[in-house]
Amino acid sequence: MGTLIKLVVIIAVAFGAWKVWQHKHRAVAHSFEVHGGEAYDALANLTWQRCQVGQHYTGSGCEGGMPGYKWDAAQRTGDATWRVPTEKEMATLIDPGKVDKEISPAIDNIVFPGIVEATPPFWTSSHSNGAKAWYARFSKGSAGIGSAPGMYQQFELNDYSVLLVRDGR
Repeated sequence: MGTLIKLVVIIAVAFGAWKVWQHKHRAVAHSFEVHGGEAYDALANLTWQRCQVGQHYTGSGCEGGMPGYKWDAAQRTGDATWRVPTEKEMATLIDPGKVDKEISPAIDNIVFPGIVEATPPFWTSSHSNGAKAWYARFSKGSAGIGSAPGMYQQFELNDYSVLLVRDGR
């Protein structure tokens, strides 16, 4: 019985330490300066396209299709100005307040009007290992691991969306 109590105490302390670490390292909600189809994040010094690749900004929202890209094809959707964001850059778009309240999509969908409840995940430019890369999920998916908004790793053969970014204004 004493060993069981010690084990429960160790697990409780470890869980408490993890919750403190998680709270200290959680994302910070960013604010944006919106200019037409672009949104500037001064905290990260990044400018984002407000609509995903395949859509265009109409002045009040995003129109067009939501094509999916395998990871390699996603990396070729940018140009000399716009590029696929890194894992850390994409993570800045996840709204921690919405995640805590289980609001989906967990992104400022006034700034990013094309990202709605049914929007697929978005590729990043970051490899995790071998045939896997990082992606962001803003909308709640089906039940199970990787269904909550957040950053995950996936095989590069899945068809996901692309949101482009550039450095500075």
